[in-house]
Amino acid sequence: MDFPNTESEGSDEFEEEVDPTNWEEFSVASDDASDYLPEEIEDVSNVVDEEQLKEAQGEIEGDFDRIVENIKQSNVASTEGGPVPWTFSIEEGEEFDYEEEARERSGIGRRKGKKRGPRREVELSHQVRAMLGEASAAFVNQDLAKTMEICQEVIRIEPAAYAAWNTLALVHEEQGQPESALKLKIMAAHLQGDAELWRDLGRQSRAGGQMQQALYCFRKAVSLDPHDVDALWDRSVILKENNMDRAAMNGFMAILKLVPFHLGVLQQLGPLFSILSEFQKGIKLYQEALAHFQQLYPDGPSDFEAPDYVILIITLADFCNTVGEHELAIRAVRDGARWLQGRADQKYWVTAADDREFDPEGHVRNTNATEESSSRIQSSYILETNLRHRLAIARLSLGDVEEGQLHASLVLANDTLEYASLFLEIASAYFERGLYEQALRVYEELAGYDEISTVDILLQIGACHHHLDDLEKSIEVMQYILQVDPVNNDAKMRLAELYEMMNQPKKALQLVNEVIASRQSRKDTSMHEDAEAPEGSKDAGTSLFEETKKGSKRYKAKASVQDIEKLEIERQNFVDSTFAKLRELVDITGHDREEWLRNATLLTDHFRETRELFLGNRFSQYRGSVSERRLQKQHHGKGSLKNASDMASRLQLELSSSRSAKAPVNSFRKHSFSEWMDLFLQFAFMLTRDGKYDIGSEVLRHILYSNAYSDFASQTTIRTALLACATYAKDYTGVIEHARRLMFTHQFNNDPTRLMLACLGGGMYAVDAFIDTNFQKHLHREIVTTKLVADGNEAKWVASRNRWAVHEKMDNVEEGEGEGIDHSEDTEDQASDSHSKNDKGHSGKSRWTHATAAIGANPEPTRATKESPILLSVYGQLSACAKSYQSALFYLFQSHDLQPNDPVICLSLAAASISRAMQRQVDNRHHVITQGLGFLQKYRTARLLKSNRHLEEVEYNYGRTFHHLGLLSLAVKHYEKVLSLAEERIKETSAKDAGVAKDSAYNLLLIYGTTGGTGLADAVCRKWLSV
Repeated sequence: MDFPNTESEGSDEFEEEVDPTNWEEFSVASDDASDYLPEEIEDVSNVVDEEQLKEAQGEIEGDFDRIVENIKQSNVASTEGGPVPWTFSIEEGEEFDYEEEARERSGIGRRKGKKRGPRREVELSHQVRAMLGEASAAFVNQDLAKTMEICQEVIRIEPAAYAAWNTLALVHEEQGQPESALKLKIMAAHLQGDAELWRDLGRQSRAGGQMQQALYCFRKAVSLDPHDVDALWDRSVILKENNMDRAAMNGFMAILKLVPFHLGVLQQLGPLFSILSEFQKGIKLYQEALAHFQQLYPDGPSDFEAPDYVILIITLADFCNTVGEHELAIRAVRDGARWLQGRADQKYWVTAADDREFDPEGHVRNTNATEESSSRIQSSYILETNLRHRLAIARLSLGDVEEGQLHASLVLANDTLEYASLFLEIASAYFERGLYEQALRVYEELAGYDEISTVDILLQIGACHHHLDDLEKSIEVMQYILQVDPVNNDAKMRLAELYEMMNQPKKALQLVNEVIASRQSRKDTSMHEDAEAPEGSKDAGTSLFEETKKGSKRYKAKASVQDIEKLEIERQNFVDSTFAKLRELVDITGHDREEWLRNATLLTDHFRETRELFLGNRFSQYRGSVSERRLQKQHHGKGSLKNASDMASRLQLELSSSRSAKAPVNSFRKHSFSEWMDLFLQFAFMLTRDGKYDIGSEVLRHILYSNAYSDFASQTTIRTALLACATYAKDYTGVIEHARRLMFTHQFNNDPTRLMLACLGGGMYAVDAFIDTNFQKHLHREIVTTKLVADGNEAKWVASRNRWAVHEKMDNVEEGEGEGIDHSEDTEDQASDSHSKNDKGHSGKSRWTHATAAIGANPEPTRATKESPILLSVYGQLSACAKSYQSALFYLFQSHDLQPNDPVICLSLAAASISRAMQRQVDNRHHVITQGLGFLQKYRTARLLKSNRHLEEVEYNYGRTFHHLGLLSLAVKHYEKVLSLAEERIKETSAKDAGVAKDSAYNLLLIYGTTGGTGLADAVCRKWLSV
């Protein structure tokens, strides 16, 4: 993710040195950071625990003793009696754990082990004192050689003589040797418990590029003064610069304990949380920080401070989007922006499901809002571009495509160069959501600028064309990349895959062999360089520490051919034995149920984990297991030699088989695909019955993508099973999804629509799913296409979409399929439902089209010969459920023209007319009511044409109509008629089903209750509504 620059609205990378709140900028120029700290921190900054101070001094003296012992052991001295070159190091550098020490500072855990206390002050002998006096006199007389000789002798006799180390440092400064002087000052600092001195030495070491030495000095400063915020800051920044990210994070967290919610520290922590994937920790911290600032500044921050808080909100939203908490990201952006604009008291915006408060000026939404809230809805507030970008990402990730595209369009209206990273993230969000056309437009916009165009962007452009089934264009893009960068292996691999899809295996194999040779050469070169590279090549003479770190090598063993064959035999035996166990279990709904589910889970997981059953090309035929094709099993990651080798083996196999078609494999592990299918369906049904619908549905959804079941019949079977599971679990959204898919693939067939209506049943949740906007658009497109084909317009069968398309309207219909809907619903059974403009029915040259026609297409495509009254009536009923009665009447009348005597259509027209009459906008209320009663009478005639078996239903609908109109006396008459008919039927047939009698009784209870007939209400309730 990108962290924006604090000085602009753009999206440049996070810059830790530009923030005016950073101590990095003032810690060198200022002697004390207390001017920047709150008063309460200033008061406690000098309060250091006495015992803690003693422990710190003791630790420093222990370090001093170890360094002196190293000097003695190395016997470092000039052969000519000259000055000591001071090239020594200390042992602690390899053993000290910065992360553990930083955790201790941040309050997370405590370090173990005893800590020594400070030793007593060394009492110098008379001889040493006299020698120090001689050295001082020699230094005053500028006899530097004598001074150095005396001081070295003093250090040999008494290493704890501070004056000797300090004088020796002054001598080296006079000689122009600042590095040696700095090391001697560090040695002298061990003998002084001065935190400020250690901090200054750390800054000098950092200025000289000696980072490990600087870390050592800052650590000593912090150990002597745990409240030294300057030292904590400098140390944490160095850790961050040296990629010691976790230690740096803990260091900054320690600062927050002293200066809670400091903006500069919070901004430094953002990239660290991202690198370490500590997103949940970052979310919690930034939520608490925003709550703190919102309480501290209820009217919003000043204009000068606002950019810093914008960064805080952006970082929080990025973290939420990264972990999938998109609703939390939306809430953070909306609430934060409202607070920044001084509108925190406008709580009513929280109830809005969309982001209408930040709509651009002049944008009008379709809303049923009341007049009371209309003034609020019309308000439009400006939203900072980076914040709007985060809203766009969150909305697109949630599937709210319309809202996300609105935000994205406003972000994309900005300057491309300035907001390049935001453009790129929006393009990626479009791509992940399956909106490849929108993603392609953004990627092409970015590629149009040389300053920001990269190979990765061009690769994504090629991928978009690939998903849009425009393989020729995708090939052109990959070829252009190879012209610019001939050694780009990613482009070669993608181009090889495209050639394979276009039935050009020779070209594909040539590219794959080039990739294999390139990667092998690179691997050999890397191993040769690693063998020759010296360890610790940097000169250690300028620092007390080794400033370089040793690396490590990892090796992985390869599995032999015998091991692979043995593994395949074990897997085959496992499948055979598990299937045998399933056949032995008889009572799978009783005591054998748990054992059956356990074994079925093992088999299902084994099938789903087999990579060869789920290839990238959905319609490639399954050609057997890995052992049958003799492929290796090593896996080295994405873009590795393994992937290239696999592809080369496959291409060689295709070339060696010449042009003879290989018989498709109809089994897996010696068990037929139909046997596996029976297992999956039974497994999903049992899981659904046990209340584990999510798991059962997920299994079937995954099986949909298997190459073993890419044929039309299998896809229909699995989709119907998903529909059954959704119906049992009352997942009405899933019912609509799967029924819609069946309607899409079985074009001009009314059975999927009937199946959907039967599965929906009734209830408010079913109605909510039924009136879904996406389903409404899909149904309308089906009506339009059916009418065009039935009217005789030229139509061609588009195999890649399993559909007929009208030639002159093909582009519009196909593009319409993607308007405002989630493409993933209409592309689950296709490589991509976004049809290429170059593919014109059967005459198209795309390999995807031919593969789909051969395997995944409808084997018996039929054209519509007349309009469908079912589609028209269902659309009319959908409009009525959405309270759009005028539209409902329009489509129901068309359906009535096709089937004038259908009782359902007549009843629907009656209900829509009566409901329309109850609206204020109706022109002639009595006319519409009369029209509704006329259709109701026609419904009665059609329903009772052959027998009076449905008389109860008819009487109830009459009663409900009069009840709706407020004619209660007539309604009571018909409701009582229903009860008498039901009573007679129950006596005659001994039936237990009361039919609509209970509904009639309940409505009578309501009428009696409102009109004062309590006795009648009590009688009805006791007879019909009591248990």
